[in-house]
Amino acid sequence: MLIPFLLFAEIVFFPSCEKDTVFGDIEPNTDRVIVEFSDSRNGGTFSIDYTTNLVDADLTEIRLFPRSVAKNEVKVKFIVNPTVVADYNTKNGTSYISVPPTSYSLQSEEVTLSQENRSANIKIRIRPSLVTGGPFAIGLSIAEVSTGEISTLYHNVLVEVKVKNAYEGDYQATGNMIVYSGPSNTSPVTTTYPIDEIKFLSTIDNTTVEAPIGYADFTGGFMYLALNPATNQVTVSPSLGAPTFSVVTNNGTCAYNPATKTFTLNYYYLNSAGNFREIQEVLVRQ
Repeated sequence: MLIPFLLFAEIVFFPSCEKDTVFGDIEPNTDRVIVEFSDSRNGGTFSIDYTTNLVDADLTEIRLFPRSVAKNEVKVKFIVNPTVVADYNTKNGTSYISVPPTSYSLQSEEVTLSQENRSANIKIRIRPSLVTGGPFAIGLSIAEVSTGEISTLYHNVLVEVKVKNAYEGDYQATGNMIVYSGPSNTSPVTTTYPIDEIKFLSTIDNTTVEAPIGYADFTGGFMYLALNPATNQVTVSPSLGAPTFSVVTNNGTCAYNPATKTFTLNYYYLNSAGNFREIQEVLVRQ
């Protein structure tokens, strides 16, 4: 018979003394059979390349506690638990979104552990194209074991899910942002900001990334860079990231060099007051 375990909606990435970490408030017994998520102590990250196809992969791992001695097989049931994600956000000030259930499925909700096979991967089938454009995560909880016990501290795990295309990553940005006092580049120039910073470009789809606009610390806005792989030309447009501006568009050559992994961009945007901002910048992959 499987032994049920009452799930507590809590994230378990908190330091404590060695006795509490290993055994809670129970006196140590190195033969005790305890089941836990391997990634619970530090959190896990699941990274996968962008594709519109379904992909089979290992999401995270369930194991017997290293000191446990299992005399019999241990059947372990686990469940998807969105509360894990919500509680992690509350405690850590993050903004993870639970991966939409229509974009993936667990290949099984049960694994079998033994003294010979002390760990097992939880396998996922996922369509990466449906998990882009945001900080996504999957929360899991151990629900039942056939023998032994479930770790009181490491029965939940949050796994960050990252989908990336060939252009995602850190880029050294250099260039200038010219600030005009009116709605066009014929208006008087107010100031010019030099651009010299690292920008992270994140995946939106297979050929589109989201990037900070201009002098990022000043604008706080984002744009989409859509590549045409056949011509290496880039189309600049407003992103859905906040805050955004109603007009963000090409203003000259915008291209990508796959040999040097470099974006050369000339674009402009209109701020919330309708004033013209002109940017020339180069982004070089780090």
